[in-house]
Amino acid sequence: MFDSPSPTDRRAFLGAFATLGAGAMLRIDGSAAPVAPASDAWLDNLKGKHRQLLDAPDPDGGTVLRHVRGYLDGWRDDYGVPERDVSVIVTLYARTTPLGLQDAMWAKYQLGSAANLNLTDPTTNAPLVRNWFAHPQPGDPVADGSPESSIEALRRRGVVFALCNNALKRWSGRLEKQGLGKASEIHADLTAHALPEVTIVPDVLIAMTKAHERGFASVRS
Repeated sequence: MFDSPSPTDRRAFLGAFATLGAGAMLRIDGSAAPVAPASDAWLDNLKGKHRQLLDAPDPDGGTVLRHVRGYLDGWRDDYGVPERDVSVIVTLYARTTPLGLQDAMWAKYQLGSAANLNLTDPTTNAPLVRNWFAHPQPGDPVADGSPESSIEALRRRGVVFALCNNALKRWSGRLEKQGLGKASEIHADLTAHALPEVTIVPDVLIAMTKAHERGFASVRS
């Protein structure tokens, strides 16, 4: 589907983020120092002839995951197009921001009980404390109930999940208001514990613009 992103992608993002902070310093003449641009290497690595971005601000039970699996299966089974010729991006922001985080973050910050998610684990009848969108267990009411429609499985097929850093900041601010720590520290924690399957981007709307400039169609899912 595309050339695999370098394992240094997340480190490159964090380095750029650190540079952004350093860029706030002033030059001797009093002008602001230039900020190094964020890397688009993850986007430039997508080489598929057929390019689709799925805009997914709402988890809706993992509907977007089912759609992505069906999209890839359709190209393969109905048109004979190999996955290397199909590039897919899924945006994670707003209410789907937690989909890009590891189980430990769901438990630590009680993400399943967030007012704008309110997800209950049917095996415990308690708020969800694991990311069943990433790796569902048998019987989980997510996507089409198949592990093949999980974030982990779709990433193995080359799908890129773009997690918005601005959304992570907003969630960190909400969690601070709930008394779960300082926003800056929560943000650092969430960023460090994003799923290995996701790519953190500075702003998902800019990522969408850049994807469109590279020929990606877009659909709300």
